[in-house]
Amino acid sequence: MSPDRSVLHLGLRRSPLEWQPEIDAAAQLGHAVYVHSDTGLGHLGLPDDRIAAFTRTEPAEDVAARALRQAQDAGHRPAAVLCWGDRYVDIAARVSQALGLRGPSVAAAAVCLDKAAQRRALEPHGLNPRWRTGTTADELKAAVGELGLPLIFKLAHSSGGRGSVVLDADTEPGELMKLTSLNYEDSDAFLVEELVDGSEHSVSGLVHGDEVVILAVSDKYLAPGELRTTTTVVPSALTTEQLVRVHDAAERAVRAVGIETGGFHVDLRYAAEGPVVLEIGARLGGDLINSHLVPLATDGAADPYRSLVETLADGELPRPAPFVTTAAMHLLPVPADAGLPALLSRLAEHPAVRVAAQWPSPEDEVVVVVTAQDPDTIPEILEDLRRRTGR
Repeated sequence: MSPDRSVLHLGLRRSPLEWQPEIDAAAQLGHAVYVHSDTGLGHLGLPDDRIAAFTRTEPAEDVAARALRQAQDAGHRPAAVLCWGDRYVDIAARVSQALGLRGPSVAAAAVCLDKAAQRRALEPHGLNPRWRTGTTADELKAAVGELGLPLIFKLAHSSGGRGSVVLDADTEPGELMKLTSLNYEDSDAFLVEELVDGSEHSVSGLVHGDEVVILAVSDKYLAPGELRTTTTVVPSALTTEQLVRVHDAAERAVRAVGIETGGFHVDLRYAAEGPVVLEIGARLGGDLINSHLVPLATDGAADPYRSLVETLADGELPRPAPFVTTAAMHLLPVPADAGLPALLSRLAEHPAVRVAAQWPSPEDEVVVVVTAQDPDTIPEILEDLRRRTGR
């Protein structure tokens, strides 16, 4: 009899609203769950023989050997390696390769972790904004002079808007270069890109071999004057024609960077001329899209985390599921004088709310997940919830 199979998760998302469903999906499929991370693991509720610490500078072969030994000691055979966050994409790809498992290639992971490499890969496909890259303040000044304002400054090795800034005439290049210390890699590399005018979206999907499956296109809304997402809605309100173009752009982007197996997200803006890609990740994205919004909007017919495990472990891609309702996540500020338990209770009492919980962010915020049959009522629901915070 062959040993039971196991799934190894590398790293942790900050919110249990996201990491718990992915762990649960693997367990519900009958896999033993192991988690290795460079952050604390005591809060997971897993036994000590199912967790381990690692560092991202550690050779992937050592992480793979430890994971294999740990699984075999318990009678398990690794079937898939998953990761949370772009910081872990490279080591997940290397561990998968060392264990002979399906997953994004090391080459594809390297491209997805380097925004300049992404831009070079996308250039022949006409999916880029105007952009330049560099590593010095002088190169930053030259890029601004060549492209003209408005522009966005991005770190070459980062994600989720970390270190991103909208440039204006008062921006000091020397001060801006200090942000490169936030790169995930030891690098001063940055990009300067045209600030594309258009609606913002994220495409969630899976790929294996010759087939790409788009699970959802979400609409994303940013905080006024910021680059931070505060509201995400599934399904998208784009027209059928626009969605066809978004699907095509996402598939071409995934192929261009070389992702052949696993989950992905493609963030883009829909401009007057069509889709413009902002970034590509060789993993499923965040903002509760895959953990909550897609399952809720399809009444459970689609479960991206479960499908990811099935794709990696068995090479089985899901079929797209129809959307039967609208689901949205929204971040709400917490008033300084508010008691958090009482606030969450008030929010949870709203009939449209499915989740009300703390949210890990630089701001003092909570997150709500709501559903509505009529998507046009979502703004009214969110405004009602904002009033319940007292702000």
